[in-house]
Amino acid sequence: MNEFLSFLYTDYIKPYLDRQPRDDGDTFRFSLCEGNQTQETQRDVDAVVAFAAAHAFLLGVRTGAGLRQNGAL
Repeated sequence: MNEFLSFLYTDYIKPYLDRQPRDDGDTFRFSLCEGNQTQETQRDVDAVVAFAAAHAFLLGVRTGAGLRQNGAL
């Protein structure tokens, strides 16, 4: 990821996601990923999550801009 996307994820997206409430199912799924990883694997999982979250954010921005251009918003 480039520097801007890294900044966007660490300073905006990740704090937002961390503040979201989790139900029991979410807590269980997160515990599966957090407890059974080696340090290297956890680093890889964190990188994949950061990549996916940053690009999902950008997709939302692009989709919103496209909808606005087409008069849907």
